[in-house]
Amino acid sequence: MARNEIAMLVDVYKNRNTASKTYGQFYGRVFNRETLSLKGFAKHMTEHGKRLSEEELVLFLKQVVSCLKELIVQGQPVKLDGLGTFYPSLESTGASAPQTFDPLLNIVGVHMNFRPEAAGGADEKLTSRILKGLATFKMNDYVIPIVKEVDGKKKTYYERHPIATYDIENADVPTPEPEPIPEP
Repeated sequence: MARNEIAMLVDVYKNRNTASKTYGQFYGRVFNRETLSLKGFAKHMTEHGKRLSEEELVLFLKQVVSCLKELIVQGQPVKLDGLGTFYPSLESTGASAPQTFDPLLNIVGVHMNFRPEAAGGADEKLTSRILKGLATFKMNDYVIPIVKEVDGKKKTYYERHPIATYDIENADVPTPEPEPIPEP
């Protein structure tokens, strides 16, 4: 059945953590697409209706982002109806007593968290199950992590293989693509 939605591409990977109860099992992970910028988001929004120009939407979204950050660093949660609530939390180190807790020393960071909308009818809640029902999935690749050292830091890259090339008998060894038969 043909659908109009853009599918979420799903890569499959193997759990390689030997300490895990699910070692050796395979899991799905969202294929990392390039992040859509604020301008790209505004362009997408204008394609759904021409009430505002792309430039006007960019200015509006920049103001939303600026005000949201301002309120979060003031400790103010912000609810966007139909989407959810952005709220602040702190990451801090411990102090031996309340009197010795110094925000400048003990607070390591301020986090912006998001709690999806939970009110409204069943189809308005943004639970993981509701979002799954709204998504269209398409299998992508089997990925094998490759750890390389770059500028003195270990980085993980993913070697991509079509799922059909996964060889069950020789786990993690993709079967080679068949050689093309030359025409006579």
